[in-house]
Amino acid sequence: MKLILLRHGETMANKNKRYSGWTDYDLTEKGKKQVDAGIEKIIGEDIDYIYSSPLKRTLYTANIIGSKFNKEVKVDNRLKELNFGIFEGKTYKEIRNEYKEESKRWIDDYVNYRIPEGESLMDVHSRIANFLGEIKNTDKTYVVVTHSGVIGVILTTLLDLKLEKMWNFKIDPGCVVKMEYNDGFGVLLI
Repeated sequence: MKLILLRHGETMANKNKRYSGWTDYDLTEKGKKQVDAGIEKIIGEDIDYIYSSPLKRTLYTANIIGSKFNKEVKVDNRLKELNFGIFEGKTYKEIRNEYKEESKRWIDDYVNYRIPEGESLMDVHSRIANFLGEIKNTDKTYVVVTHSGVIGVILTTLLDLKLEKMWNFKIDPGCVVKMEYNDGFGVLLI
């Protein structure tokens, strides 16, 4: 399997450093340029399937790719970013000030702590593992348009790393990551 992961371009939430898991935000003009640059990096690829998170910041990108490659975009809810629940739309400082106990519990165990009205990172891992289980033993090429947290979870899962290592990958807006996965081994491509 070959996997081409694209992160959506910059949104106003990204620009203002606000947590935006399931909240829909439009791309900024800079974000649209980042998308164009990312798409240029995949021109010439032989793509079999395109999957996208249902949020409009990812669908914008996926639909452009779909039209360029004449492929249907398959929307999959499992590719959504972590649901930040009560932290949605807030900056880190606002979270720390408004939700002292919840933010402390989240910082102390960000992998397992389920944010009130939201998810834990383990919840995201479970849905991503389910998604990957459906595609990873094929000889197809997949484009997956999604979010930085989801890309981090995909990478740690396929590279057989601890989930905590997802922060070792810097995934900027508009970023493209290519990898192959064969017989239980994930290889990042340049």
